Amino acid sequence: MELHIEEYRAHAPLEPQTPVFEIRTCQRTLKISARPFEIEGSPRRRFSGAEAYEFLLRFASGLESEIKGETDVFGQVKTAFRDFSTAHPERSGELHSVFQILFEDTKEIRAQYLQGIGGNTYGALARRVLDPQPSNRVLLLGAGQIAKSVAPYFADAALKVFNRSSERLMELQVSLHQKGYAGVTILAPDADLPSEISSADIILLATPVGSPLDSLVLSHRNSGTRVLHLGGRSEDLNLPSNEQDLFTLSDLFSLEKEQSSLREKKISKAMEACRQRALLRSLARSIHIHHGWEDLAYFN
Repeated sequence: MELHIEEYRAHAPLEPQTPVFEIRTCQRTLKISARPFEIEGSPRRRFSGAEAYEFLLRFASGLESEIKGETDVFGQVKTAFRDFSTAHPERSGELHSVFQILFEDTKEIRAQYLQGIGGNTYGALARRVLDPQPSNRVLLLGAGQIAKSVAPYFADAALKVFNRSSERLMELQVSLHQKGYAGVTILAPDADLPSEISSADIILLATPVGSPLDSLVLSHRNSGTRVLHLGGRSEDLNLPSNEQDLFTLSDLFSLEKEQSSLREKKISKAMEACRQRALLRSLARSIHIHHGWEDLAYFN
């Protein structure tokens, strides 16, 4: 299987002029191509061939995440490749077949080994860290993939959502309505954000590190307001130290480490299944697992 991947830290610079596909998450940036490529910078790791596919399968299955087996990353991969295919059809063609079988294999791995392992979403962990009550006023800043994952876990409180993009807000609102959460308040892009921040009991920052929202929240939040930044670890963020009510991904990752032996066994089996599947894919291209219609929609 002809596949080449370089893994960089989360905030590696974008390379819009290079013929590679990029996936960016809060933990890493992947640069992926069907051909060998060279980009300035120092990648953490490089992969080629079957080894590259094994890594990509582990990544899409959530096995490379700090929260082992988390479900959010699969949606990020599908959305990123859909957007890449729309924006650069001539560059995405060479990767089309690879991602088609990747979606098949990821669904298979998750269904066989990672169902019901618990604690495998950012939203579930965020809820445990912040312990929202129905009377709490919750402000979610951001409307991307992480925001979509986290929002349902806080929708039984008085949840408000803000984002500069009306299109992103509409997508999030539709997603919440489909899940039965119709009572969420969507703030207009020109809302009085300092006032909303000062009146919130819980604030969720589902935005990149270094966003102007970081300083805005710190400047206008009230004492005792619990803040969770989902954009990075504690060391990535310029946040005041020794504050009891400021949380980051580091706190979620620490909580996630409290795992049962059964969960670890399932993850080990899933890792081995990724290795075996990558080997089989490199030896025989005839393996086929039927797509669900929701995956086929990405290739129509």
